[in-house]
Amino acid sequence: MTREEFRKLCDSKIVILDGAAGTNLQKRGMPEGVCPEEWALENPDVIKALQKEFVKAGSDILYAPTFSGNRIKFGEYGLTDRLEEINMGLVALSKEAVKEVREETGIRRPVYIAGDLTMTGIQVQPVGPMAFEELVDIYKEQVKALEKGGADLIIVETMMSLQECRAAVLAVKEVCDLPVMVTLTFAEDGRTLFGSDPVTASLVLSNMGVDAVGVNCSTGPDRMADVVRKMTEATSLPVIAKPNAGIPELVNGETVYPLEPDDFAEGVMSLIDAGADIIGGCCGSTPQHIEKMVEAFNKRKDRTPSHLSRKNVIRRALSTERNTVPIDIDGRFMIIGERINPTGKKKLQERLKAGDIDYVGDIAESEVNNGADFLDVNMGMNGIDEMDMMLKCVNHLTMVVDAPLCIDSSDPDVIEAALRIYPGRALINSISLEEGKCEKLLPAARKYGAMFILLPVSRDGLPKTREEKKGNIREVYEKALAAGLTAEDIVVDGLVATIGAEPQAAKNVFDTVCFCKNKLGIATACGLSNISFGLPDRMFVNSAFMAMAIEAGLTMAIANPSQELLMHAMTAADLLMNKPGADLKYINRTTDHKIGIADADTIEAIKNGVPAGNGTGGSGASSVNSASSGRKSPGSRNVIPAEREGDELFEYVVRGKTDRTVDFINKKIDSGNFDAKDLLDNHLIPAINQVGDLFDRQIFFLPQLIQAAEAMSQGVKVLEPYLTDGDAQANKGTVIIATVEHDIHDIGKNLVALMLKNYGYNVINLGKNVPSEEIIRAAKENDADIIGLSALMTTTMMEMKNVIKDAKEAGIRARIMIGGAAVTAGFAREIGADAYSSDAQNAVSVAARLMNGETGIY
Repeated sequence: MTREEFRKLCDSKIVILDGAAGTNLQKRGMPEGVCPEEWALENPDVIKALQKEFVKAGSDILYAPTFSGNRIKFGEYGLTDRLEEINMGLVALSKEAVKEVREETGIRRPVYIAGDLTMTGIQVQPVGPMAFEELVDIYKEQVKALEKGGADLIIVETMMSLQECRAAVLAVKEVCDLPVMVTLTFAEDGRTLFGSDPVTASLVLSNMGVDAVGVNCSTGPDRMADVVRKMTEATSLPVIAKPNAGIPELVNGETVYPLEPDDFAEGVMSLIDAGADIIGGCCGSTPQHIEKMVEAFNKRKDRTPSHLSRKNVIRRALSTERNTVPIDIDGRFMIIGERINPTGKKKLQERLKAGDIDYVGDIAESEVNNGADFLDVNMGMNGIDEMDMMLKCVNHLTMVVDAPLCIDSSDPDVIEAALRIYPGRALINSISLEEGKCEKLLPAARKYGAMFILLPVSRDGLPKTREEKKGNIREVYEKALAAGLTAEDIVVDGLVATIGAEPQAAKNVFDTVCFCKNKLGIATACGLSNISFGLPDRMFVNSAFMAMAIEAGLTMAIANPSQELLMHAMTAADLLMNKPGADLKYINRTTDHKIGIADADTIEAIKNGVPAGNGTGGSGASSVNSASSGRKSPGSRNVIPAEREGDELFEYVVRGKTDRTVDFINKKIDSGNFDAKDLLDNHLIPAINQVGDLFDRQIFFLPQLIQAAEAMSQGVKVLEPYLTDGDAQANKGTVIIATVEHDIHDIGKNLVALMLKNYGYNVINLGKNVPSEEIIRAAKENDADIIGLSALMTTTMMEMKNVIKDAKEAGIRARIMIGGAAVTAGFAREIGADAYSSDAQNAVSVAARLMNGETGIY
């Protein structure tokens, strides 16, 4: 199947997918604990019978049961050497099922086979240990086998990490030309486990060139509509909805999905109303559910796919993995922070040579706090490996701030390497007509879904006239369109010359801005402070120039956001231009950032200004400690309570700065003037409590939680030898924690273990796929207070009940807390658990209640 054929299929009708594989195979005899893919291959009649029923019910696309067919998952079962055989064999069985249905019933409509991929269970850097490129290679192995087996397209499903989605998409595109669909699973808060929201996921994946994007699993159709609606805001592609048949319940000792086929069908129709173009069922959905869904759809008067008429989707936008920042050429003025550039910055150069990435994070946080919307990142300097440092900084910055990055380098290879690992939608700085730039970077922008700054410079250098500049812009613009990009992907640099040398410099920029906005519909940017080079009191010229450029239609500028006069002038100009929300923005800006009497150095800096991109910047220390802009972001000052400002150790833990946490404690130890108990009780523990609160309020997400927990853990490890029995953090209790037998997922469980340990519990982590008898034995030997059980899959949840039964029969006093993606409080009550935890931070609170003797499901 070609991508064009897939597009025509989606344009012609609402496409029908199949229903669940795992829950149906389990009902048809698949035992617990086996590798589902191996079992399906060894029981071909069972899997073919199920798939034939889906085809008869109306499915246009069948998922080959290759869900966990990657090297990591197969390694858990000792099946790595059979990866190609099993994947190819399951695609072949799916094709045989379609062929047999046609022979038996005379069905002639096309039915396509999708090779199925999902997460590996190992987190990718910087959150986890796996290198991004290794993950791409793992997916490539499976994709090659699926293509070789004859899959018509690829589905990447039940994804919780946008970065892992990106790795899978790149693997598909670098192996074959098959269409690729991607669906993620979202929690009740509307975000994935790793914090991505539907708009961001849709924006990033659409611009990377997937053929359809959507949502599956995690919930029934009634709770999926809002996610579908939000995804339609950022894509004109078909949107997929594949809900569960409700939230699982325990009935007579069995896991049951409550939605009957008719109710499920009615719910899926609401998803079509919300904008879904491709529909099917996930866990608990049977062929009867799909049949009723098709019947309900056929009764609809309007059966036109919504993506055909979807207008005004968000495309001109940049994003991190967790946050999308739209760019409106008629909207508010925006700032690209310029300070992460070592040119002319001796302190930054020294820190980079020493490998101090945390200092880059400090600058980034400062820029965000002072109002930067995006951050330019340039690592071009002597004495370091530019590519290596760029990759380290990109990984670090994605964890500490939620401002999208502008990747800046004179080396196209450095830019492409950074784009490859960046988990959002970045901005390239820049692409021009200089030798090799368009040829290398336009395809990279298309492949990784980036926007780019168009620098209107030719092979002959800077344009000599306005018309030459416009000609350069048109030439790059046309090349971009030919590469598959659009006008919304481009930001034109106005090329600011020095007014002292070129009297028409400002007017030339205004002319370029008007041309780009009004003739081409393109956003614009500039390094505005170049205008005043060589003049006294430069900041006044810069501010006036910026205000006039905003009136002309300038979209954004590369500038130092710590320069208050400039930033105040920006918000004032937006106010005078009657931009949406400009009144409150001006009031908030001037209230939070007062310009008062400054010292001589600051006054001199204000007078002289800073040329954009020349690396001189404002005073580092003062800008790093500027007041918060109030943005809810991991980089914002509002993550540190006012009473904790200046508490370095507290802040290092909250911001997940492990190296600085350890260095701070070691320096205290070396000084001989320290109180280990004080550092623990009054700094480390309050810090991790603050992190928990930020996580609960959705200011922090899983990556920040992991980082902070690691900083806390390493800090405690350094302190432990200096804590006496009386001083040490009191052992709040012993917890045995494990993923139950037959389940090989442990991301959430490991985080729970880390958080509980940081809060003073003695945690014994037994790992994954742990038999009940091993859990009971560990609880006895360690006189456990709590047993924590985790299961991700609906097919393994019932093993929790077995552990609870065995624990009671063995007389275990420990109280049992359960959790996992499909686990609910209702399920916990049904199986007799003492408590249910929704996430790692919640587990800390629940454990405390259990230790206090409280009863009931929390």
